[in-house]
Amino acid sequence: METIVSEAAPVLAADRIEEDHELLISVAARLNRTSQMLLASLPVPLTFRQYRTLSRVIGGYTSLSQLAKRGNLSLPTVSENVDGLVKRGLMTTTASESDRRAIVLHATDAGREAAAAGQAVLKEFTKALLAELAPDRRADLQDSLRVVYEAATTYFVQNVQGR
Repeated sequence: METIVSEAAPVLAADRIEEDHELLISVAARLNRTSQMLLASLPVPLTFRQYRTLSRVIGGYTSLSQLAKRGNLSLPTVSENVDGLVKRGLMTTTASESDRRAIVLHATDAGREAAAAGQAVLKEFTKALLAELAPDRRADLQDSLRVVYEAATTYFVQNVQGR
């Protein structure tokens, strides 16, 4: 019996990529915009980048270079973000005891409260998004998102970072 190979398969794959592309870009944009709006509506408004910076400092990333590496950002970008948080009283800097050229970052009590409020509102958002998803589908989603995240990180490092 002869195997018939369909010429439609590549077309379907191309159509699927277009559909996947549109969905992935749309979901990312919707999540980003909603997260930004939720964080901006807090008693101490934050941008998403400010929220991530505070969260990471609270989590132990206490140098500009650590933050830059973790976030795949340039040092000037991180420095500008930290300066804004310091001016708002959400973060402080001190001289490093081990390196005179370095500074150590600290979240203030107000910064910790702002980060906690941001985390709470974003967790509620996540809870609302996933409320109708069955546990097995949620596990599949987590697995798929991890794969996409790793692929996006690899692509970024290989093709975008340093341009």
